[in-house]
Amino acid sequence: MAVFWNEASSRDFNEEAVAVQQMWGQAMRRTVVEHRGSRQFALVLLAVGSLVLAGCSSSSPVDPTTPTSSAPTTSIESSGPAVPPTTASPTPSPAVYKPATDQGPAENVPVPALPEKAKEFSKEGLIAFAEYWYSTLGYAFETGDPEPMMAISDPNCKTCEVMRKAVISGHKDGKWIMGGTMAIDPPRSTFNQMADGTYQATTMARQEHVKYFKADGTISTDFGVKIAEKDILVGVYQDGHWIAKTVEHVNGSKSS
Repeated sequence: MAVFWNEASSRDFNEEAVAVQQMWGQAMRRTVVEHRGSRQFALVLLAVGSLVLAGCSSSSPVDPTTPTSSAPTTSIESSGPAVPPTTASPTPSPAVYKPATDQGPAENVPVPALPEKAKEFSKEGLIAFAEYWYSTLGYAFETGDPEPMMAISDPNCKTCEVMRKAVISGHKDGKWIMGGTMAIDPPRSTFNQMADGTYQATTMARQEHVKYFKADGTISTDFGVKIAEKDILVGVYQDGHWIAKTVEHVNGSKSS
């Protein structure tokens, strides 16, 4: 077999091998550089993606077994419309009674109240009724309102009718009456029934100094100071209550 390997061939082979190795080395360096560049770019993308995901997720891991909490809510149960809180209203001051003066009529005169005892058909009931009747007479003089007195008086009571007209006239058109309240001793009664079915009670009565004033404030009539006189109230018990048939002075009963 012919051998074609000689020194020239060996030299040519070596030179070619060196050339091939150099070319291979350059190719390998490009590959390594390109590979490293690609790897670095991939690492950059991976890092950026991790940061984005980290920003979208919670800073701490969530345990799936731990129930999530929510903001506390307030439950308002109502069976109807909301009721505003009540505010205690100030208690109005009671009206103060002021008797009549030469400057004007009486104010806030309390209406007499019929006592329960005055409703009884008894001696004590008649006495309580007599006291109540005189209180309604004084009220009529102070206010010009005779209705409470007339409500417990017989329509044929002449004294009652005279008093009714006098007080209405005395308070008409801006006029007023000063005084007129009654001061009486405790009434007395034998509680003996009369032939006409009536009962009698007596008392010593005195009316406070009475003055009639005109609307302009001048005095129209001054009745002066009166002394106590003995009065008699004749009453009848009918339909479950007392009625005054008449109330009169007893002649010759004046006292100081």
